[in-house]
Amino acid sequence: MLEKFKEKVKNWMQKAGADTGLSKEFKDIFEVGGVPAFNQFYYFGIFIWKYLYKGFYSPWHRILAPTIENPRNQRDLERMDTAKAICAELAGLVWSEQCEVHVSQEGAEQPLEEFVHDVLAKNGFWTKMQEHIEQVLALGGGAIKAWYEVKRDSQGNEIPGSGRIRLGFCMADQFVPTAWDNAQVTDGVFISREAKDGYYYTRLEWHKWDGLTYYISNEAFRTEYKQPNPGMTESQDILGFRYPLNEIYPFLNEKTSLQGLTTSLFAYYRTAIANNIDDNSPLGVSLYANALSTLKALDICYDSFIREFRLGKKRIIVPAQCIRMVIDPVTGESRRYFDATDEAYEALSTDSPESLKIQDNSVELRIDEHERAINAFLSILCLQVGFSAGTFTFDRATGLKTATEVISENSKTYKTIKAQQLQVKMAIAKIVDAIVQIASLYDLEWNGYKIRVLAAQGWEIKVVFDDSILQDRQTNINEGILLTTNGLMSKKRFLMEKLGYTEEEALQELEEIANEGNVSVSAFDLVDQASQEGSGLNPNTEPEAKEEDEEAAEDEA
Repeated sequence: MLEKFKEKVKNWMQKAGADTGLSKEFKDIFEVGGVPAFNQFYYFGIFIWKYLYKGFYSPWHRILAPTIENPRNQRDLERMDTAKAICAELAGLVWSEQCEVHVSQEGAEQPLEEFVHDVLAKNGFWTKMQEHIEQVLALGGGAIKAWYEVKRDSQGNEIPGSGRIRLGFCMADQFVPTAWDNAQVTDGVFISREAKDGYYYTRLEWHKWDGLTYYISNEAFRTEYKQPNPGMTESQDILGFRYPLNEIYPFLNEKTSLQGLTTSLFAYYRTAIANNIDDNSPLGVSLYANALSTLKALDICYDSFIREFRLGKKRIIVPAQCIRMVIDPVTGESRRYFDATDEAYEALSTDSPESLKIQDNSVELRIDEHERAINAFLSILCLQVGFSAGTFTFDRATGLKTATEVISENSKTYKTIKAQQLQVKMAIAKIVDAIVQIASLYDLEWNGYKIRVLAAQGWEIKVVFDDSILQDRQTNINEGILLTTNGLMSKKRFLMEKLGYTEEEALQELEEIANEGNVSVSAFDLVDQASQEGSGLNPNTEPEAKEEDEEAAEDEA
């Protein structure tokens, strides 16, 4: 009872402070300060991209559909979810779990690389990354954050040996850059929200450089919980009033300073598309930011296609008199000439004799017209988002299909994939640097090696993508065989480029092939000799055998 009273008093004081100006309610993060205001319009665009990615954007997909009974009736459009489909397709081509991350140092053993791989694996990096790339393509950008976390018991005490490096994957609407250098984001604020006890709690985590010192600060806000309006700006996007941080996160420091870092503890990466919304911003734009009208047209065409079957169903117009109940003069039973529950019949009440005829009002479905229209817009969409023509097609039986033909190096799709992979490479390299620096800062060890000592030796990061998914493997191999046969490619290069061998592996393989060739020749000679001896075909013994046979024949005679 006392706690409820305290809560009521706190809420009243908070509201009174807002009314008198002592406490301010913040509508969005741009009112807090420290955030460039010109990014506000960009973030309004993110909301549109986000709801299109989810599949429902109210201003588009909730339309007026008046009826005789209700002239203000509304309905939802049938949707193709094309925005989600194109992002998922491109993300699957950009990323695969066969991607290799190498952290090279001098020496045969590579403990630093093993440590980095262990951190990545424990954070589900290899599987989570494709999902995150898909979200980045949809919203224009995203960030990966690294931090050191220690588990605590029920009393709040740290558990010894429980510390580990964590990775967080943030979408574009969860991160706002505050400073950048040459399109590389150096400072920013992460936004995290949670709903609890009828309130939305928002935590802002600021990452900022001040000279050589790296600061991480936290602050909390609270607003009342309200049911979100689908397809519109949701209530949790409002920050609300400032709230004591320790009441929500009792073990979180309001401000932490870190020394000795050379890079930020996060990596922001964007789509490889020029930002034509705000050309002064380092932020990216959605894969379909310049194809919104096409996406809308596709949903309109698809809705019309679906409703073509619903509205074009068979109808038989009969006089209303035939639907009414009549008495059979012979049996005295009530009956109808037509089944009133059959949806194919439509009753027409009229006094005109001509209208009393039974009419079959069957409508011819415009399936081909709808299919051609949808495919025409899909071709336009492919051009707008960076896919080769014909990548996406619509089939009346299976719906949206993706082409499976070989992606050549000259195709538009291939160039788009390589451009997106470059952005991902830079983000991975930066987050690996952050992992190594955090491990050095907290003096972590790996298999007896101190990461701080290993890091002092320097390291080189290389990210290698598996491009075998871009091309048909058999076609790629046949192409290499043709070049090798005609003397236009060496066997070593064939093994390296077409089969994915390293230079050392290729040389070893060629040596083994040569040795096997020599062994095979010797073996064939031995087998041939043995077979000749076994069959009596040895040229050295054949004359003797022939003479013995002749002598035996003479004796018998």
